[in-house]
Amino acid sequence: MNQKRNLLVINRLIYILEMVLSAILIVGIIISIPDLGRYFLSILQSDKALSYELLQEFLSHVMLLVIGLEFVMMMVAHSESSVVYLLVMMIARKILIYAHDTVDLLIGVLAMLLVFVIRRFLMNNTISQPAQSGMFSAATEISVINERFKYNIDGLGFTTIGGLVFYLLDHQGMEVKVEAIVDDGDHIYQIVEANNGIIETIAIQKK
Repeated sequence: MNQKRNLLVINRLIYILEMVLSAILIVGIIISIPDLGRYFLSILQSDKALSYELLQEFLSHVMLLVIGLEFVMMMVAHSESSVVYLLVMMIARKILIYAHDTVDLLIGVLAMLLVFVIRRFLMNNTISQPAQSGMFSAATEISVINERFKYNIDGLGFTTIGGLVFYLLDHQGMEVKVEAIVDDGDHIYQIVEANNGIIETIAIQKK
């Protein structure tokens, strides 16, 4: 029991630190936005050769800001899709800015293709096998559950069903443990599998 309580405290601390770091990163991104205007002025005032280099730096700066935003989303959402989007942005930046020959382009395209293959054939299978009976992996995205299985779950800002259930348990002062039951007013959630305070499988039933 003490171990689970300690894990819950650690999870809360990690969550708070991630929110603080995300806020700091967002502030840094906002501070960097005015630099884009300076790039415009420099491009207008430079010759043809220099403006090409400045445009590359401008695009690199924009892509870096986008990557920063996607990184914040990854820390907040804790979902596979946010990781994929982050990887896509990083590869796109590499191709757009730093690919100077056919080999670089080919490597970038193959890397992008690999990411989409992983998303298509692995991430779409995050729904657990008994999903037809209302049981889902905690990593399953709420939007997927609603779309494929005709639920109407309000995610309350969370991306995965595990994140939502963890929040509901924490909000009601309950611990993460097998057979723990919580509801959001419209649906009942029961933890089917959990390991060291981490939710793994959840059963969902409409009220």
